[in-house]
Amino acid sequence: MSLFSSKKPRSRRRPARRKRREHLLEVTATAETERRRRNQKALLYVFEGIFLAGLLAVAWFGVTLFIEQFFTKNKNYDVRIVEVNTDGVMTREEVLSKTGIREGLNIFSLNLEAAQKALALIPEVKSASVQRNLPDTVTISIEARRPIAWVAPGDTGADPSTMETSCLVDEDGVMIKPQGFEVSHTRLPVVYGVPTEQWRIGDKIEMPELEAALDLFTLAAERSNPQVSLRAADITKGWCIVAWNDPQTRLTFGLKDIPAQLDRLQVILSHVDQTSRRIATANLIPERNTPVIFVGEAPEAETVENAAKKP
Repeated sequence: MSLFSSKKPRSRRRPARRKRREHLLEVTATAETERRRRNQKALLYVFEGIFLAGLLAVAWFGVTLFIEQFFTKNKNYDVRIVEVNTDGVMTREEVLSKTGIREGLNIFSLNLEAAQKALALIPEVKSASVQRNLPDTVTISIEARRPIAWVAPGDTGADPSTMETSCLVDEDGVMIKPQGFEVSHTRLPVVYGVPTEQWRIGDKIEMPELEAALDLFTLAAERSNPQVSLRAADITKGWCIVAWNDPQTRLTFGLKDIPAQLDRLQVILSHVDQTSRRIATANLIPERNTPVIFVGEAPEAETVENAAKKP
């Protein structure tokens, strides 16, 4: 008995093996099921993607067909009228050639932004507008740059309109090349001390002293009783403006607070109108006791307050 009892019966090992085999089958079945589920999800996503792409393609085709039928290929929207206001900058034919707009084109096929930019690149054009007016009209409006002064490197005594190095500028300081001779241009004031060779036509001249000189001309032209007349200015020094109307007169202005300096000048001019004297120089930068020298007097300057007290 002891011999047989010391050995473990084989039948006791069979349930353990069967248990391990059943567990292995369960794990295999679970992995296979999970793999099948993943494949089904992937196929479902693929079919959904194909379905959505098909819907988008059909929608795109339908929208394109709708747009073509009712807009881009609709003869009712062909351009029949092109209204052009060139403001004297160029001819109507030049505007149409520059923008590519003409009668017969579909109004929705026009690139208005590109046409507007093409016009804005012209130096003489300050602003341009291109608009659709449904169903068949395009309006092109141009605002020309108006020259307000000449600019030149230096005062040679020659008429700036005859100088090769001179150019016209508008109120923004943008250089404009004169197109032919115009009498009105000969009456414009001139600013000396601008190295025009550093800029091209259509460029804005970045000089604070030039900006101040242009403001001075504009503000002076608005003054009356007494009237302030200035026909030239020199900005060579950089920190000030030396302006004049009479060749024997030189008026010095600072770059800032120009209205106050013009007020001081008008006080002097009011006094001069009551006498027979003429101003030789006046420094209008000081806020008080403006130094003034009159033509024919000693170079020692007197203040405007003292000059006003003289008979």
